[in-house]
Amino acid sequence: MKAAQQRTLLRWVHLLGSGVIGTYVYAPWKEIAWFSLLTQVVVIPGLAATGLWMWQGARWKRKLALRP
Repeated sequence: MKAAQQRTLLRWVHLLGSGVIGTYVYAPWKEIAWFSLLTQVVVIPGLAATGLWMWQGARWKRKLALRP
């Protein structure tokens, strides 16, 4: 995957995840057990991972490439 495609994909995943977080905060859906669990177990760690990858992805790629 090219770098530009990867950035675009990560941005869209991050934006959609933030939309789910906004829905969780402002809508009454937080009272639904499966939505709450999905948000806490999948969406929040996914947002953290995509955010860190967009921020420090080049450094991680360099470190992983140096391993034999």
